[in-house]
Amino acid sequence: MGIRYSSAACRELGGLLRRIRDNAGLTAMEVARKVGWPLTKISRMEHGWRTVTTTEVILYAVVCGLTLPEAEPLLELTRRAERKQGFYLSDERIGGSLQSLIFHESSAEHSIIYEPHLIHGLLQTPEYARARIRALNSSGVSEETVAGGVRTRMERRQVLNLSRFTIYIHEQALRFRVGNDRIMHEQLLHLVLTAALDNVTIRIVPSTAGRFGDAFHLMAFSEHQPIVYLDNLRFGGLILEDPGYVNSYREQVPMLAEVALDAGQSREFAAELADAYDRGSWRVTADLAQEQPQQRRGNQLRGGGVVDPTPIYE
Repeated sequence: MGIRYSSAACRELGGLLRRIRDNAGLTAMEVARKVGWPLTKISRMEHGWRTVTTTEVILYAVVCGLTLPEAEPLLELTRRAERKQGFYLSDERIGGSLQSLIFHESSAEHSIIYEPHLIHGLLQTPEYARARIRALNSSGVSEETVAGGVRTRMERRQVLNLSRFTIYIHEQALRFRVGNDRIMHEQLLHLVLTAALDNVTIRIVPSTAGRFGDAFHLMAFSEHQPIVYLDNLRFGGLILEDPGYVNSYREQVPMLAEVALDAGQSREFAAELADAYDRGSWRVTADLAQEQPQQRRGNQLRGGGVVDPTPIYE
């Protein structure tokens, strides 16, 4: 089927509408009859194939038993979709940026991710995630909050089974120590095991290749235009759908592919670094700088790199 235009915000809104209807125990036919709309209109609203007005959302929400304050997150997302700016911010007022991200990545055909600073959330172990959440929320965060955050990240990993993922991780993200050596050892072993999945490709970008800007998550769909998700801890998740914005990130992918280690070399490097953490030895086979990409693809990694043992987070 060819690609048709459908706003990412409209699709996300449609997903929220379907969830509300399901929670109310109503069928699409029942909602259509109560509101007086044709069934096709309900279907197009819930699949994001039409722009929805705030009045329509209010009617839909009331039929499903929501109060106006409860419907406000839906109205906020509706207003953002109506603006057609080519981007929108998914924050706590419209259900949370992580919820928005999960919705889109679970329906994507192929996700391409670049992470320069940390092990990506989809690849994190529970202990790594727990140490990271505690470090980000060091001022009196409750264990219940930490446990909830870890649980959400672990549940999100299920999307790895739904589509194809290519994940580029900068070498410095593997060296950035979160927690202690044991946590890092287990995290890197988990990275190696996940890289063995048929639909997941993990490639390491060596430090000598330089930087490629901040993290991004590019999602391609079989029936929709691609979108980009940018995470911002302060403001929430920024979703880009205008081709002019998205193409600047699409252009980075071939450059990442050119300089990154291939999948096999990446697994080998991560396994060697995991062994170094396990032995408490900070000398690893990490001298990736001296070879051109063409040479590196044909050679084994060589020794020589030294990692600073000072922990970032304990």
